[in-house]
Amino acid sequence: MTEDISRYIRQIRQQLGMTQEEFAHALGITVGTVNRWENGRFRPSKLAKATILEFARRHGVQLSDEVEANNPTDKQVH
Repeated sequence: MTEDISRYIRQIRQQLGMTQEEFAHALGITVGTVNRWENGRFRPSKLAKATILEFARRHGVQLSDEVEANNPTDKQVH
């Protein structure tokens, strides 16, 4: 993925009107992890990225064409 994943994670969370704490809780991860992703200190794993994008899709967040092209909707995330 060539886009800035940190920016996309922040945008997804903000479009959902969620705090970092709420977003972390919804994804089953720590607030520190969300914070590190958004601040670019760490990048999410492929599984975490797929989980974030599937969560966004399920909640009606509009994703860019580039994000969609790199993460097809036929991936199942549990």
